[in-house]
Amino acid sequence: MSALPGAGAADPEAVCAALAPLLGDDRRRRIEAVIEARLASLTVLVENLHDPRNGAAVLRSAEAFGLQVVHVVEAAERFRFSPTVSQGCEKWLDVERHPTFARAEARLRAAGFVLYAAVPDAAVSLEQLDFARPAAVLVGNEHDGLTAEAARAADVRFTIPMAGMTRSFNLSVAAAVTLAQATARRRAALGKPGDLDERARLVLRARFYAASVRGADEVVARFTSAARVPVDTAAG
Repeated sequence: MSALPGAGAADPEAVCAALAPLLGDDRRRRIEAVIEARLASLTVLVENLHDPRNGAAVLRSAEAFGLQVVHVVEAAERFRFSPTVSQGCEKWLDVERHPTFARAEARLRAAGFVLYAAVPDAAVSLEQLDFARPAAVLVGNEHDGLTAEAARAADVRFTIPMAGMTRSFNLSVAAAVTLAQATARRRAALGKPGDLDERARLVLRARFYAASVRGADEVVARFTSAARVPVDTAAG
């Protein structure tokens, strides 16, 4: 996970201790519920996205369904997203940028992810995918879909079943439909809402607290500075 925005390089325990008194009970409960449902073992990779509105919509879906990391491949152009559409959801996510698909694949393989590529008219349907192990869903851009390299690299190529005359979804809709099923089935396989360990929860808690408090840097700096002031035991 990335560094703590708004909290500098402070220890996450110190960040939480400094900022917790400034958050209402409802806000703290909401943060805990979100952390409890966060999934690190499921992710989405977007390759060569062009439309910033679609980029923002994918981020919103990923965050809303409880993913923590979104991977983007920028081999053709830099990944951009529309702040109007994202509505600030990016501050709750980690977006990992990769200059090539090969670099992204290496990163995901090293972390133990199986790769599922969304490809029109594939022989396997979304319902047949196995989410009992960590998985990355690969989606391509609006015009060309995934590159041949990405499609070949996938462990399984899948399609979203459609019953109407329409033969394809908008990219952001396809990502949302896929993530709705993938997250539900991953949680069922885990037998619990999320999969973060205690350290990851602490780091994310500090990060979310910092993102929720205006002037978090200054508050944490004052708190840590006061904690370092020695007590004069000889006084009096």
